[in-house]
Amino acid sequence: MQQASPRKKAPEQVRQSILQHAICLAAEKGVTGVSIQAVADLVGVSKGGVFHHFPNKQKLLEAMVVEQLEQLDRVVDELISQDRDRYGCFTRAYIEITLEKQVLGLEHSWSAISMIMLTDRTFNEYWIEWLDKRLARHQDTDNDLELKILRYAADGIWLTAFTEVENLSETMQLKQELIQRSYQH
Repeated sequence: MQQASPRKKAPEQVRQSILQHAICLAAEKGVTGVSIQAVADLVGVSKGGVFHHFPNKQKLLEAMVVEQLEQLDRVVDELISQDRDRYGCFTRAYIEITLEKQVLGLEHSWSAISMIMLTDRTFNEYWIEWLDKRLARHQDTDNDLELKILRYAADGIWLTAFTEVENLSETMQLKQELIQRSYQH
């Protein structure tokens, strides 16, 4: 009788799979739709397998937010590297990621993760820290009051688009106007 070969352990791959499936669940069902059991079922591991990597749901959600902010950093860096004008380069990248439905590399998860950061004080701290670091990093190019107003306007437009008060074509039109205004006159 031949014994079944044991499954090779790949802890980092399992951890990444848990994170990616949890992010997808959050995007589809919101944060309340993310349960340890649901994630375990999607990944094909036991709840204990999920708990091995994340001791509780809160730690899993925190890891999701951190993962998305790291991805966001890569996207922002890519957008800035493609910008020909240094003045306002972070603000244009910020407007782009804030008002684009399908942010490069973040796909459908970005809105769900944004809502988690908006509605939960713990996760909001991660966002504030990320933004503060970015603003400090881009102080020479994006410290102008006009650019701050444009970033705040993008936040307001995002909220109206997220709540479907504004339609997509109007949002895209407003996005282009904000980007245009971010260039030094």
